[in-house]
Amino acid sequence: DRFISNTLDLCRQIVERRDSMFFRAGKFAKDVEVRVTACKEIRKAGAMLVSMSDHADDGVLFLRDKMDFKALMRDYTSFDLRPFFGRLLGFTMCESLQNCLSAVSIAMATFSEQYNNESSSYVASLAATLFNSTRYGVDVDERAERNAALVRNVSVDFLKSFWTLNELPVTKRIPGWICPSLEICERVTLPLEPLKLNREGEHLDVPYPSSHVPTQPVRGRLFSHVRRQGQDALVGAAPASAYEYPPTSTMFLHLHGGGFIAQSPDSHEIYLRQWAADLEMPLLSLDYSLAPQAPFPRALEELFYAYAWIVNNPFAVGWSGEKIVVGGDSGGGNLSVALALKCLHLGVRPPDGLFAAYTPLNLQLTPSPSRLLCAMDSLIPLEFLLHCLHSYAGVDMEASPDSGSPVKISVEQLEQVKVVNDKNEHNEQERRPSAGSATSRESGGQKDTLQEISDAVYDTTSRLYQTHIAKPLEMFTGANQAWQSRGRPWFSPQPSDPRRAERTFARIDALAASPFISPLLADDHLLSRLPPTYLLGLHLDPTLDDMVSFARRLHKLRRPCELVVLDQLPHGFLNFLPFSSEAADGSKVCCDMLRDAFAFVPANPINPLEEVPL
Repeated sequence: DRFISNTLDLCRQIVERRDSMFFRAGKFAKDVEVRVTACKEIRKAGAMLVSMSDHADDGVLFLRDKMDFKALMRDYTSFDLRPFFGRLLGFTMCESLQNCLSAVSIAMATFSEQYNNESSSYVASLAATLFNSTRYGVDVDERAERNAALVRNVSVDFLKSFWTLNELPVTKRIPGWICPSLEICERVTLPLEPLKLNREGEHLDVPYPSSHVPTQPVRGRLFSHVRRQGQDALVGAAPASAYEYPPTSTMFLHLHGGGFIAQSPDSHEIYLRQWAADLEMPLLSLDYSLAPQAPFPRALEELFYAYAWIVNNPFAVGWSGEKIVVGGDSGGGNLSVALALKCLHLGVRPPDGLFAAYTPLNLQLTPSPSRLLCAMDSLIPLEFLLHCLHSYAGVDMEASPDSGSPVKISVEQLEQVKVVNDKNEHNEQERRPSAGSATSRESGGQKDTLQEISDAVYDTTSRLYQTHIAKPLEMFTGANQAWQSRGRPWFSPQPSDPRRAERTFARIDALAASPFISPLLADDHLLSRLPPTYLLGLHLDPTLDDMVSFARRLHKLRRPCELVVLDQLPHGFLNFLPFSSEAADGSKVCCDMLRDAFAFVPANPINPLEEVPL
């Protein structure tokens, strides 16, 4: 329907303007040509849908036959992506978000040019960026050609770098300029300490996160529109004149998206500030370890430990301990549901509510109708999703004997882990030589004040250069990594190593069968005990079938569940909140759903402020 409406609008423009002396015949001819190509691809997708319906069970959106995925990939790779990456970019979205998608598309094409350039200086890189961004902004067909080729040959390293562009020193300042001002918006570190959770009258020892990478404290960012009593434990002492409000009975624990491989709470600050102001409660966004360096189950281990720490220390975040809702967008929504399932599996207090926005809940390689939308989605093409899944599942970790083995840590080592960063900084300062100190030793211990000032200026300049120029440039030029994958990817219909591709296929499918990776596949005895769940889906989003299927299962199990589907919004629309009124309206829907979640949950009868004996 959207394509037909878009094509009819083009026909009207041609009829109305063809007699004008300013009529651009070449431009409109190209528009018609692109739509003819797109029509062929949409027809091909329709044939694939008919074929999928023949293999699907009644009322089931995901195909059971895993081999159908390979046939789907053979057909999918024959799609011509250029129409949907160029002149028809975001044609299913509202106009304001079409402009946002165009900006992202220009940025991706420009970034790929510089990412593959390993030898550019900062000035040359900046000049090339300005030139390429202008070129791709003007020539939409060249941009579509570039991005379509990039998608077919993209690597995980490129995705990680591109998806974290909004964490550059300059872009990280934007939320503070255009978003609501908060009393507290600080990075926090949850200390490593022995924790216990109540389990049916007994106490469960909470393990430290130990898979794949060394144990380290969990970090995050705390948002609060006012300062509350107890929060100084994490953010530092309040000014003497500051008024501290009492703790609230509600708290939202946020888990950010990013395909399990990229981003952090800083990437999502642009809408979390608004949520904290609207909800008027503490909001803690956790910064979990990312794949492929730290694949499953490391992120879930860290989130479970952080959740246990918050339940044991609610006062530290300005919360009384009564009601807590856990939620997130995209991959963060997946982790939110997985965290609740893990709590139920271990028999400890689960979150009082769940919220998930445009979330993949079935990561097995099983086709579904909404997955075909990846062929028209410039933000999350199917290749991007498969790379994220491959990284998060940790398929290649077994190849290294050290990478998959847990790192053990004793109680005596906890203090060392807590202060490791401070020690490193202190040692760095001690190791840094100064010409002034050498001169003072030669002159009998007298200080050379001018040399010390020179060293201080040099150190400050070097630090600023590394933070604001060198590190962004290193990321922007790919750190000597090509944006293209080496050889064909494992999911290619004609992989360079068919046997290895077959093993990878089977390994991913086996790992993704875990309910902690694919919550949609969890047993009924776990899903039947889930807290009230609020799901936000998007019409024409590749994850829509996940949301609908999960809501169906909860409904059959008579669990409280609400599914809201928004139209004309893309995956990740929350990050465009300040630039689109439709995205802002969608964000308000999220806040309304969270308010409903807190209103639905009765107060927890257990006093969470009671000290748990160790």
